Amino acid sequence: MPSEHYVTSHQVAKLISASNSSILQWIDKGLLPAYRTPGGHRRVERGALIRFLRDHGMPIPRQLADVARLLVVDDEKTFLRNAKRLIGRHAPLLTVETADSAMDALLKIGIFRPDAVLVDAKMPGIDGVELCRRLQADPATEHVTIVAMSGRVTSKLESAFVEAGAVGVLSKPLDAKLLFDVLGLNQAVASA
Repeated sequence: MPSEHYVTSHQVAKLISASNSSILQWIDKGLLPAYRTPGGHRRVERGALIRFLRDHGMPIPRQLADVARLLVVDDEKTFLRNAKRLIGRHAPLLTVETADSAMDALLKIGIFRPDAVLVDAKMPGIDGVELCRRLQADPATEHVTIVAMSGRVTSKLESAFVEAGAVGVLSKPLDAKLLFDVLGLNQAVASA
């Protein structure tokens, strides 16, 4: 699977074990968003493909689900430094960026284009649950995998995050192995 944001119709067909003609039909009917290159070839954005598969109840291939870019969001700068160092030590192929507020995260997401976001529950201004809601409500970021974290995980907090679209809630201090398990990172990326 190429690491670019776009895949060809042939790559999509191979990934999901479908015929290329089926993929082209989905694109032509507007079911699967794609664009045409000047040479007439079709390209599908990874996020659009993931949304299409989820919307149609199809399994997401592991090659698409792998996380290459992670944004860590927390208002504690010491935590951000330590988390980036910890994740980098155990997953050297993972590109990690940090944001020290939800607003900073929203700005960085447009530039960095993360595959996943690890967000703290308690932050001044926009909290983690609201950030999660905003990311899930935006078609440009709804495919981003969101994992929440908190120093005090409660069932109420966990329910709020899951309802907002997070795939899991972790306790602080951060356990890299648990994070990688929740993100479904493969051994090539996360070799602890």
